[in-house]
Amino acid sequence: MAFLDNSGDIILDAVLTETGRRKMAAGTFKITKFALGDDEINYALYDLNHPSGSAYADLEILQTPILEATTQVGMQYSLTSMTDNALLYIPEILLNEKLDAAVKRKNNTIYIAMNSETQKILDNATLGFGSGYSVLAGQRGASRMITIESGLNNADIAMTQANQNTYLTSKNLLDTSQTITFDNNFISYPMVSPKTTKFANNADGSWGGTTTPLQSLTNISPAAREGFSTARGAMSRAAIFTRDGATIDATDLVQSLGPVGSMSYMNVAVDPALTTTMTQTASTKWTKFGSTGITITGVSATKTFSTIDISLDITANNSGAALSIPITLIKRDT
Repeated sequence: MAFLDNSGDIILDAVLTETGRRKMAAGTFKITKFALGDDEINYALYDLNHPSGSAYADLEILQTPILEATTQVGMQYSLTSMTDNALLYIPEILLNEKLDAAVKRKNNTIYIAMNSETQKILDNATLGFGSGYSVLAGQRGASRMITIESGLNNADIAMTQANQNTYLTSKNLLDTSQTITFDNNFISYPMVSPKTTKFANNADGSWGGTTTPLQSLTNISPAAREGFSTARGAMSRAAIFTRDGATIDATDLVQSLGPVGSMSYMNVAVDPALTTTMTQTASTKWTKFGSTGITITGVSATKTFSTIDISLDITANNSGAALSIPITLIKRDT
């Protein structure tokens, strides 16, 4: 990743993937959609009290170096078109790492264990990370799952049911479903919690939700990117609110600082060829697309692994909020 010199005007900076170049050579290249983002912009630099006057309030932002185009998909803050110009707040999708059932990131990624012998080492308190930092691929009733929430990450809006109705439900921003985009070279299909899954807290603020077996999303469609597929899954309306007199704060359960609209658990089923154990012949995908025989930071150096780094891209179908979740497929070698 690099930055462009934006001291002058930039009309367009674009790069083509290998697929794009092939289509251009064949005369079939056509742009049908594009995405914009502002990952590099820090809006806190907007300064109405600029020494040179309010006309220069956005000067620091305008002088921010712009990320150059890349063929790698990793946009964190994509721009969304909204038809309601009166909206005050727009939901975000956040990775929840606070619920007991939520897997936590380690080394800035979520580890998806290909088999139980791999997860056993990762979960070992002495040799590995300890419990809570890995998901076993394909497990429907996992003790740990990827957990997401869609809500208003703004502490100025109280986490109440009234505000959930005012700022989300009434604005058609309460997300009831999600589209998951995944690399079909490694992932067979995603799995998500059914709509009936309960995400709620009790009167004292404690967790009052449920975990139900995940449903396989086998009705998949081709994505806009070659080698990727999409599947649509449910999201459940959340009832996690600030409770009067509660001994446990709602923010102990969710990442959002304001009202949460909906939540979901998920996992993935992977290509069976990737799930081999130490005594079995491993798929060549590990050497072709990943790394083999490596040690992992936070895990005993006497254990080696094969890894492939990919992502799950989530788009909420009502609000348009998006999140790219970095995941690492991991298999124990020794």
